[in-house]
Amino acid sequence: MKNKTIKTQLLLLITSLLLATTNAFACEKKTEKSKCVQVLVYDNEGKAVSDMVVYLQPLAGQKLPVSNEIVTISQQKQAFSPNVSVSQLGNKVNFENKDDITHHIYSVSSKDKFAFKVQAETAHISEPFKHEAEIAMGCNIHDWMSGSLLVVDTPYFGKTDKNGKIDFSIEVLGQYQIIVWHPQLPLDQHSVKQDHDILNDATFNFILPKKLDPIPTQSNDDSFDFVSDY
Repeated sequence: MKNKTIKTQLLLLITSLLLATTNAFACEKKTEKSKCVQVLVYDNEGKAVSDMVVYLQPLAGQKLPVSNEIVTISQQKQAFSPNVSVSQLGNKVNFENKDDITHHIYSVSSKDKFAFKVQAETAHISEPFKHEAEIAMGCNIHDWMSGSLLVVDTPYFGKTDKNGKIDFSIEVLGQYQIIVWHPQLPLDQHSVKQDHDILNDATFNFILPKKLDPIPTQSNDDSFDFVSDY
């Protein structure tokens, strides 16, 4: 059994390295002054994992810019879309209601607590988030709705694509911790981490040691139709 496990791990490593070589150094936003960092995420069977949050946390006191990206979290078909979002510390988030009913969005266990109504087919811009946090979200009206927002202190963040890949154009070089996160990853802090000196173009591979837990069902089995003063 031990030899089989070792062979499986070696096979996954070889597969990921071949894929990494194929996709290497194709950063869309690469400049003459930046280095291209690609991160590839696979499950323990060697399959690419999409929609994993990946971010690069500076470890050597690097001063990083604040992204001007305002992330949008939609409420659509009585569900959060996307179910998992990520934004930088100090930024606002746009909550856009695409349904024809009102939602009452709230946060759970966060220093930047929020609760607000979003009328049908309107939007609400949050206050800037002041703390790094894993924020669970819900709706006071439709209690089956749940979503997650991760607030990170770095402009180098995003989510993996269908090929399990994400790339970053890094202008501030140095030592970073690369963190792969998902609220359904059943590990401490819902994440796996690697520390690297980023001085040149590079590709880093992650193999998740456990399968993701299923995302909670985002629908109402009772065909609930809310009608009130909302």
